Formats: sequence, C-alpha cells, structure tokens
Amino acid sequence: MSSGAVFRTPEDVAPELWMTPTELRRYSIESGHHTRLSRNRIMLHADDVANIIAWVRQRKKKPTDWAEESGVGRDPFA
Repeated sequence: MSSGAVFRTPEDVAPELWMTPTELRRYSIESGHHTRLSRNRIMLHADDVANIIAWVRQRKKKPTDWAEESGVGRDPFA
C-alpha cells in the first residue's frame, strides 16, 4: 500500500493491477470483496485486493465452451 492509507479507491489500485478502474469496480462488486462507504463509494483494503486477484484467477480457470452451454454445438439429429 502506498502512502500508508488503510483504504484506497479503485482508481488508485487499478493501474497496479493493469486493469481499468471500471473493471476493478465491477470485479469487486461481483466478488463481494470491497468496503462500501456510501451508496456509490467503494473502497478497497489490501485484503480486498488480494481476494479480488484470487477471485479473478479462479474465475478465469473455469473452462467455458459457449457452444456446449447454449446447445449450438449439438446435432439434434445425431
């Protein structure tokens, strides 16, 4: 953490993770790893950042085959 701050904004953390602030904000909301100070204000603690990184890595490991999920790849006459 830079400057000794306990909580940091997604805009401060995003460049360190090579993400846009919008991506980081979306990931933190989807994963639930954030501290909400007010309705539209999300802050991140060092633990939140580590948990978001782990969540993104776990999420990316899941194999996705959209053809199988949607049924497009199946031959209904086979």
